[in-house]
Amino acid sequence: MCIAGALCSPAAIASNFEISPVVLELSSARTAGVVKIVNNDNHDVSLQIRAYDWEQKDSQDVLNPTQSLIISPPVFTVAPGASQTIRIISKRPAEVNEVAYRMLVDEIPTAAAGPAINFKFRISMPIFIAPNTAPNLKLGWTLSAGKTPRLNVANTGNRRGRLLNLVLTLPNGKKITPPAGANPYTLAGMIRQYPFDVDAPLAAGSLVKMSANSDTGPIETEITVTP
Repeated sequence: MCIAGALCSPAAIASNFEISPVVLELSSARTAGVVKIVNNDNHDVSLQIRAYDWEQKDSQDVLNPTQSLIISPPVFTVAPGASQTIRIISKRPAEVNEVAYRMLVDEIPTAAAGPAINFKFRISMPIFIAPNTAPNLKLGWTLSAGKTPRLNVANTGNRRGRLLNLVLTLPNGKKITPPAGANPYTLAGMIRQYPFDVDAPLAAGSLVKMSANSDTGPIETEITVTP
């Protein structure tokens, strides 16, 4: 299942479904796109699709229903072995900063599943509207001292940044990673905080190595820990 911020293969698989692409890129020159969902299961499945504005506040993803994206069809049933093409149209003009949305694809439980079965799968797919100026990614970071150090990733550029396989190497050589499932995206103009657990408090002034993969290539840097 593909959750918010997860890195997926070119075709994400949830339950016995495939969805492609897993990230939709739109712009002022390309205001519409299509997404294809394939049902590889042996029974009909009904799906509902909804669009949300995607923002970040206090290092948390905030989703609010939006009318800025037209999704057609919003509700449908896919037969076994069949596929459904969804058309997505943006009504919102491009802005100085990249605009971010999330498209949620939810399974609609059937009556045959019974009242005791309420499991649904969900796919959360990013949709981005490119900025109306040249895309510019600028990421910076600081690391706080203490028993639970926090890595603050600041994106002062106009498009989202993404850190994958994030690893900190402490002065004693130990490698630590953020909690599993942490969203790798830092949206344009936002600051995202990653908490870490350490065995001993991290001292201010010490040097920590950071490595990660980003959309622009690998990152290898050294950070001076701040008070």
